[in-house]
Amino acid sequence: MREAEFIVFKELINTQIIKKYILLSQTEYPKKNPISQENHLEWKYLQNPRGLSFGINGYCEDKLIARISYQKKNFFFKKKIIKGANLCDLLIDKNNRKLENFLKLTSQFFIRKDIPESNLSIMMPNEISINIYKKILNLNPIGSLELRLIPIISSIIDKKLDFINLDFLSTFSYNFISFLNKKIQHISKIKFSKKDVENDEYEKMIKTYYQDNLIQGERSKEWIKWRYNSNSSINYFIEYIFLDNKLIGYFAYRKTEKYGFEVLVIMEIVLIKKNFLIELTILLRLICSTIKLKCDLLLFLRTIQKKSPLSNFLFPRIPKFLLPTPLELFIITKAESSSEVFDINKWKINMADLDIF
Repeated sequence: MREAEFIVFKELINTQIIKKYILLSQTEYPKKNPISQENHLEWKYLQNPRGLSFGINGYCEDKLIARISYQKKNFFFKKKIIKGANLCDLLIDKNNRKLENFLKLTSQFFIRKDIPESNLSIMMPNEISINIYKKILNLNPIGSLELRLIPIISSIIDKKLDFINLDFLSTFSYNFISFLNKKIQHISKIKFSKKDVENDEYEKMIKTYYQDNLIQGERSKEWIKWRYNSNSSINYFIEYIFLDNKLIGYFAYRKTEKYGFEVLVIMEIVLIKKNFLIELTILLRLICSTIKLKCDLLLFLRTIQKKSPLSNFLFPRIPKFLLPTPLELFIITKAESSSEVFDINKWKINMADLDIF
């Protein structure tokens, strides 16, 4: 019997394609995983303020068996907007994982570099796929991101010694850090609020944030409302930062699980004014949230920038040799670009910019 031909199409993603994506996702991931849930994919691909996403979809007859998705994203660089994208969600059905099918699926993006309505795309592959991109597609990263981590010792001890009730350790840690945070917050005059802020106030703050001549993702109020929207099946938290009642930034975070640890992941810290006391106040606030949400680790992934919030002294960086897989950033450009695009030092990227939902 003749084997069905594998055919690839570029398609604008809609609700019908999302239903097909879900069926494909559920062959690889649990139903509770966001990538297997309809409301999450509709938020991710249909509600993006920059427009509908594209997919390169592989079919055998009328059945979707492979996909790679493209999510629109604007970047800012030197007061100019660069139309870009996130490349994400590459998946091929287990029974059809052949080199020939992989090359057909990826050739438009990675070989012909045909990214619909976009000039460049960013991507950070996971530990499973990174060697495929390097060895088969001959893609080279522009550099590595840094990973910062603070362990919550009381929580880890409590879980490792679960045969003894040590809840008092977490309670004591939270009360102590909270007390310390309030004292330093009083000195630094920093206030936090989970309430939404006025558009004019926000736009004034974010224009200042853009003025460092680095390539960075859009941070409009419209984008913020979408990125941390409750329509996502992931529960995000966002807190605005005020100094003398003036908005100077915000930070966003979420809770997740990795390698048996509960982790509070900092999605991003946007800050237009910083000094040691301000940064210490923000860090203590995040540590309090980490303990309150019963997490074991506080984690932050971003490009390396000297002016980034939270210094090495406050928030230690994990040495690269301790990481099992390099955290590398790949750039796919549609046309010839300036050398600055391929310089990791010119990028300001964090978890909120990447396909890490």
